Amino acid sequence: MKRRTTDRWSPEGAPTRRQLVGSALIVALATLNLWVIGSVLWLWVGVGFVSFAAATGPIAASSVGFRVGAWFRAIGYAGRAIVIVAFAAAVWISVYVLDVPAGPLVSFGNGGLLGVSAIVFLEAARERLESV
Repeated sequence: MKRRTTDRWSPEGAPTRRQLVGSALIVALATLNLWVIGSVLWLWVGVGFVSFAAATGPIAASSVGFRVGAWFRAIGYAGRAIVIVAFAAAVWISVYVLDVPAGPLVSFGNGGLLGVSAIVFLEAARERLESV
């Protein structure tokens, strides 16, 4: 049987139960965050959802995505921690310096969480259907 592009989205195979539970908790947290902020900007939720889902799905399966993933794994745990902390600091400083309004940022971030969770659930469903 010919291998589909979506087969490459998760190089580790089907998500584990722990990953599925984690994704369910992320969905609950993102939903709660969107409910609490009151003024949800649905356009930004949609942009975040599509951006993060594409980045963790088809873009990660591309040749560029494979190279970035290989580099990220090659730098080790300490290197990954440094990259993540540096990125978070750059975003935080940019938000503070540029005075970005919280509404679009929170909506985009929560949409992104929902997008990544959607990819995890779709991968689990695809694996489940193929194993039947």
